Order: sequence, then C-alpha cells, then structure tokens
Amino acid sequence: MIIDFRKVVPYTHFMSLDEIQKAFSEGYMRGYTLSAYGKGDLMPQTRLTVEDMLRDMEEGGTDYAILQGEWDIGDYRRQNNAVYNLVQKYPDKFIAGYLCLNPAEDDDMVKVIEQEVRERGFKGVNMQPWAQRLYANDKRLYPVYSKCQELGITVTIHTSINFSADRPIDYGRPVYLDEIACTFPELTIVANHGGWPWVNELVAVAWKHHNVYIEIGAISPKYIGTAGSGWETLVRYGNTLLQDQVLFATDNMLPLKRCVDELKDLPLKDSVKEKWLGGNAARILGLDK
Repeated sequence: MIIDFRKVVPYTHFMSLDEIQKAFSEGYMRGYTLSAYGKGDLMPQTRLTVEDMLRDMEEGGTDYAILQGEWDIGDYRRQNNAVYNLVQKYPDKFIAGYLCLNPAEDDDMVKVIEQEVRERGFKGVNMQPWAQRLYANDKRLYPVYSKCQELGITVTIHTSINFSADRPIDYGRPVYLDEIACTFPELTIVANHGGWPWVNELVAVAWKHHNVYIEIGAISPKYIGTAGSGWETLVRYGNTLLQDQVLFATDNMLPLKRCVDELKDLPLKDSVKEKWLGGNAARILGLDK
C-alpha cells in the first residue's frame, strides 16, 4: 500500500488566478517562487487542479492520499471548504482531510477544530506557525494542541526551512516539537518536510518521542540517499530505530511516480520501504485494524 501523507488542496479550488498571482508575486510567498525558479515565474504547482493530482496518483501507483489545507495564502475557511468538498467527491482516493487554521484571525480556533471534526469529519490539523511569525511551541497554540489530543486527531507542523525573506528560518526548527511532545504525550505530531537542515535534531526528537513522525514531503528521495546532503542520519536511524516513524509524502511539489521510484532505490530494508511508503501512515489512519 502506498499513501501520500500530504497533498495540499489545489490553489485553483479556493482562489482566483488573480489572487494566486498576487500572493506569489507580491506577498511574502514570493520567496518560494524566486528560490525555485529565480525569474519570478509562478511555480507550476499554483496552477494544479484536482484532476492533475488524481492523474499523478494513478501514474505513481498510489492508493490513497491525505488532502490538507495549508494556511499560507488565501482564506483558511475557503481552503477547509475545498478540502471537505474534494474528500467527499473522491473518498476512494482522499482517505482523510486535514484542516488548516489562521491563529491571526479573531475566530476561536479551538471551536473551529471541534466543529470541523465533529460535523465534517476532518481527521487532522495542519499548522504553519512560521506564516504567523510564531514558533510551534508558542503558548498561544497550546489550546489547539490540547483540543487535538482530546479529539484524537493528528497535528502536522511545518518543520524545515522556509523561503520567505522577511522571516527567519529558525521558526521551523525541530527542537520546538520536543516541548510540545513533552506537554501532550498522547498527541500524534507529524513534522512536515523532514526537518532539513536540522535533520539530526529531528531524529533526536523522534527517537525521544514515539508520537513524533518524520514526513519527507517536497523532498526528492534520491537526495535523502545522497552522501553529503545532510540526510544521512535519517537514512541510518530510519532503517532501524525510527522505521515506524517515517512517512512518505510529496506535498504536490514532485511527481509521485518519480518519488516512489526514488524511495524504492534508497538503501533501506524492503520491509522498511513498505513502512515508509504506506505502512506507517496506515497505522496513523487506523487502516491496519
């Protein structure tokens, strides 16, 4: 079984093309455009449709995906509506929907979670604290983590570099997850993007806390297996002690088939490859029962 743990709801399903253009050329997300392409051209992912995603899943031999809202741009409410509608329309492919939040809004985010989970069946929350210039362990976010632990749903947190030139990369350091895991030991925490360039730090946090998972979305697996890339510790410990805590994902950034093929070429035990590709995700989703 292959499960893409993180596919972001397509921008085209909750924003107009003008809104997308403005967000990626004028807003703080322009750093991602410039870092990826240099010329200021919009990333191809901004024009992605759900049909493109489903075709990618078919070509990559992927059974399921988790569809996530990601509050970096646009209205978080529209994103959650789009996630919900697409999960309802394609339940055989999108096995779960994760909602997003904007703590900068006046809305009571704890009530938002309660309502979305109980009334619309969301299975997790995706957090992007760096977008609000918050650290993941900011106490203002603790009510969110507490509610997620109470409801038994997963929290995914951006844990890696960000490419916005107006805020430091330190917001994404894995060490801040350590405090969260200490405070909420029953909360399933997924560190998005593998923690690079602090891979050793994230491996240490995951080794300490069995409720912390390392997700490798938006990373080409061939680089994870390349010496000198900074991923060596994940390959070593992910093949042994942490083999049950690594999750495959694409984040819509790379073709699924390419990522699956590259992961299968990594120097991992065959049984471990199966866990990374879907077995560990299936356990989080309760598909192994």
